[in-house]
Amino acid sequence: MKIMNLPLYNHFTELRDKPKWALKFILGVLIFALSKIIGFYNTDMNQIYKHIDLSAEQMSQMNTRLEKLTIIGAPLMAIIQIFLTFIIILILSKIMKSDVTSKVIFSAILSYSIIIGSVTLIVTLIQFMFGLSPLDYRITSLNIFSKGNSFLELFDLQIIFGAYVFGIMLFATNHFSKKNTCMCSFIYILIFIGLGLLGVISNQS
Repeated sequence: MKIMNLPLYNHFTELRDKPKWALKFILGVLIFALSKIIGFYNTDMNQIYKHIDLSAEQMSQMNTRLEKLTIIGAPLMAIIQIFLTFIIILILSKIMKSDVTSKVIFSAILSYSIIIGSVTLIVTLIQFMFGLSPLDYRITSLNIFSKGNSFLELFDLQIIFGAYVFGIMLFATNHFSKKNTCMCSFIYILIFIGLGLLGVISNQS
């Protein structure tokens, strides 16, 4: 199969000539925020507080605070994530001596964020509609077969898909070599699984 026939390749290639960003920035922030807010309402907060000695009134107050924090903080988190990713890719592109401009990189990052965010939003909506708490299941991971198994949750198709989109972006937009693209995608997978593993270990300790 030719590389140019791979899904999303043409989209990321076209960004070199048409690096739009304004509408994409708003859309990327909105999608991320919606995923976080829906995920919050689909989470049984009492399950989180079960190991803490709190009265019903205290739990209600805590839920209200977290709700406000999620609604206000989700868009801010999205903006921070977008700009952090942009800075990382910009530095990486300079190291790899890529000829791509900052505007093109930013546009590509926004496309990446929208694509990944849309998949996350769809998964979050499906879990919400079927009442599947993210504390118990992640339907794109192996823990769909074992309720609450945080270790199996690390093996997630969303991570693989994210690595693919990340790699296509670097190859088509930033003109990384095949070798460097594969290496960056592999590191992407290792980082996400590694961070997830650290989270599992810290929760169990």
